[in-house]
Amino acid sequence: MSQEERKSFYGWVIVATAFTVIFLHLSIRGSFAVFLKPMVKSLGWSTAAVALGLSIFMFFYGITAFFAGRMVDKYGPRWVIFIHGCLLGLGMLLSSFARLPWHFYLTYGVMGGIGAGALYVPPTAMVRKWFMKDLGRALGLAVAGAGLGFFIAPIASMYLIQSLSWQFAMKVFGIIIICGIAIATIFMRGNPEEMGLKPYGYEEMLSAQKASGAGVAMSWSLGEAIKTSAFWVIVIMYFCSNLAEYIVFSHAVNYVVTDRGFNLRTATFIYSIIGLCFLFFGPIGGAIADRLGAKLHNEFLGRKIVLTVAYTTVAIASAWLSFVKTPWMFVIYVFLYGIPFGVYIPSVAAYVGTTFGRAAMGTIWGLTTVFGVALGCGLGPYIGGALRDATGNYQAAIWLAFAVYVLAAIMALSVKKPQKATAAEAKADKAAA
Repeated sequence: MSQEERKSFYGWVIVATAFTVIFLHLSIRGSFAVFLKPMVKSLGWSTAAVALGLSIFMFFYGITAFFAGRMVDKYGPRWVIFIHGCLLGLGMLLSSFARLPWHFYLTYGVMGGIGAGALYVPPTAMVRKWFMKDLGRALGLAVAGAGLGFFIAPIASMYLIQSLSWQFAMKVFGIIIICGIAIATIFMRGNPEEMGLKPYGYEEMLSAQKASGAGVAMSWSLGEAIKTSAFWVIVIMYFCSNLAEYIVFSHAVNYVVTDRGFNLRTATFIYSIIGLCFLFFGPIGGAIADRLGAKLHNEFLGRKIVLTVAYTTVAIASAWLSFVKTPWMFVIYVFLYGIPFGVYIPSVAAYVGTTFGRAAMGTIWGLTTVFGVALGCGLGPYIGGALRDATGNYQAAIWLAFAVYVLAAIMALSVKKPQKATAAEAKADKAAA
């Protein structure tokens, strides 16, 4: 592939569409921390009752992600993402009319969660299918959309809520999501073969593998993957990181406003810096993982090192949050948390792709998300809110997040790349049995 062909490669359009979808979807999750206190005040519900809406959202998100991954592997991403984007937008619109908890749980939680379930795994799996070289950079650029969402959405939400109401803000988000995702899906293609192309870096990687005598890297089916210990260690790792993330991330603004007495505007602006960190360091972290893997001649090991360091750093940041008493201390937290946060989010998808190949990436990554997101993210917001209601502050929740992040780092370090038997070896094993 020539330099000109690389620049015009359609995979970069795919990255842009994935960026757009992830930006719109993650704007909802990134802004929830700003909605929490106004909704508690307006509706008279407990912190845990409002946070349960996000827990339900994340539970259905995780469950749906598995089926969405399977559908994308079979039918391609365009209609799957379009339909689910419309459902997410409709859920946001209807949630603005909630007057009782069950109204909010049904619209924001169930409808929104099912809609969002096809707006992260399918776009990242789609990018994985278009890239063999520079995968970390491509995924980092795509997932940087989350950083833009985390940066813009909290500030926009704050102004809309203070100027009008949280209900109006929900309506605005719903309309923007439906329109934005509809436009993005026009340009989507499931894999390069649909356009008569090969994945980015295919020829170079094939040549390198032939030169080293390694042969073409094998892809795993879902059935084969779930029989390996690597799959389940990654599942535990992803569950732990998401549980810890949603204990602290979804409550961070409410923590500094209610427990530390910060002004909501000040807290929101500082909190949004996490999005900027994500926006810039997602691609950088992906590129670092790519280069480290190339330097070590081991892509898998490079991603393992990056993930372990990132999880360890966010664990330290979570501990620091416990001692935050001034806005400047909160600024230190968002940088200490935001930079490795931006690194590890895209790195997990790349880690799964590096471990099990590209053929069934949507399905394998989808099942990983069932455990990591449906359970991890699903439990996190409610646990954080319940501990706040039970103890009167967020200290227990913060230290729980620290411990769980440490466990995620240990799991990341413990993953061993599985080796797939060749056809001859499998036949010999079967004969011996």
